[in-house]
Amino acid sequence: MNTARHQASQEELNMLASLRRQYESKGFSFEMEPDLQGLPDFLQSYVPDAIARKAGENVAIEVRKSRSRASEFSLHQIRSLFDGHPDWTFAVAYAAEDPLKTLTIKPAAVPAIRRQLADVRALITQGQSRAAFLLAWSLLEATLLNVEGEQEARPRTPASVLQGLAMLGRIKPETERRLRSAILLRNAVVHGDLTMEPTEQDVDTLANVIEEALSEV
Repeated sequence: MNTARHQASQEELNMLASLRRQYESKGFSFEMEPDLQGLPDFLQSYVPDAIARKAGENVAIEVRKSRSRASEFSLHQIRSLFDGHPDWTFAVAYAAEDPLKTLTIKPAAVPAIRRQLADVRALITQGQSRAAFLLAWSLLEATLLNVEGEQEARPRTPASVLQGLAMLGRIKPETERRLRSAILLRNAVVHGDLTMEPTEQDVDTLANVIEEALSEV
């Protein structure tokens, strides 16, 4: 297993900075490029990109630029090191190239998000599931931006939106896993696949998740 630390790209550094904010907001300490000497023996020669810690919880974080079959095989090997160590979690974040690097988005207020969410439900009753589905995904990202509290932010991938809401404790891990299967449908609809049609249930699921994420705001 190749565990040599590579030179991080700007996208990966941006992802690490975002992860730092998310973990520290939940009471974790966050260390980038941790010293090998301070790592537990079971990790052998593997050095994660960062470690988040708080009482009884340790998260080893690996940031990858994108997914690949070779990458997934390597991650499977690394993940196996954590077997039998319940106080440690292995987390992977992907920092894919963003074609919208120059675009920044200002967060919306909760009342504005809720008004748009009402529009989502109205579109459902009008039989406009496709429009409602796309608006709901937009509101999911708007919800994350609001929760993070930044003045402005870069556009996110759907997966990173779900990951961010889960890390901030606004949606449950099982909700994140369930919604990941909807990303393919979202991408197909966004990119013009007219053979794919979101159902009313697809939209209702997203709307309920937005309500869940806003419930603590």
